[in-house]
Amino acid sequence: MPISISTGRKMQMFLLDLLYPNRCPCCNCSISWREYLCEACRQEVTAEPADAFCPLCGKLLRDCFCGTGLSYDRAAILTEYTGAARAGVLSMKSAASLHFGRFCGNVLGQRIAEDAVLSGYDLVVPVPMQPRKQRKRCCNPAAVFAREIAAVTRIPYRQDILHDNGTGKTQHTLSAAERHKNVEQFSAAPVSLEGMRVLLCDDVLTTGSTMNRCAALLKAQGAAEVAAISMTTTAMESPSKEPTRLISDTDNGPPERKPT
Repeated sequence: MPISISTGRKMQMFLLDLLYPNRCPCCNCSISWREYLCEACRQEVTAEPADAFCPLCGKLLRDCFCGTGLSYDRAAILTEYTGAARAGVLSMKSAASLHFGRFCGNVLGQRIAEDAVLSGYDLVVPVPMQPRKQRKRCCNPAAVFAREIAAVTRIPYRQDILHDNGTGKTQHTLSAAERHKNVEQFSAAPVSLEGMRVLLCDDVLTTGSTMNRCAALLKAQGAAEVAAISMTTTAMESPSKEPTRLISDTDNGPPERKPT
């Protein structure tokens, strides 16, 4: 599936490449100024077919947890959180590059535009990030991803509906059980979403706790349906394992490059 990049974005990428030569955010190899990922990483990230993931909960079919009482109604995922995809997510969390989020948003955006149900949704909304964390990382990865989906599908984008009040602990440091109790930090603005169908976007779907909380908030404001849209999903961990670690001081990703 060819990637669609606007003329304005191409000009921005060309000019930035003069100062910061473009590199793949997943493997750090040199790539053309007009590319988001190298060919090898692009093939790896898009290797899994859409039907490898449960269309309701968004997990790999072997990890399906549809019977756990989900607040969202359906899901669309691009790839598993491993290998090139993991490196791509970390490149965004370390503020090295925004390319991975834009690539995923472009590919999933085209799939959504071709989907008879999802293409009829009314809003694209990102999972929010604490303002302090967003200033540190220079971006909210979920918002970068969501904006790209909105641009491709032409579905209106809203980032003023959900808020992260910064009262909870960071999700990736917690066990699955602890994550379920740590999502009270999210809240919704007092706006009416009566009858609307919302594409809720995030970078990683782990236990579904964040998506569930945000979907419940959207429905409390009147949303009729919520679809969980994520760049990646993790393999389910057993209760005896350590929590999935998404980023730490030792996970630096590719060398720092000004986000574009």
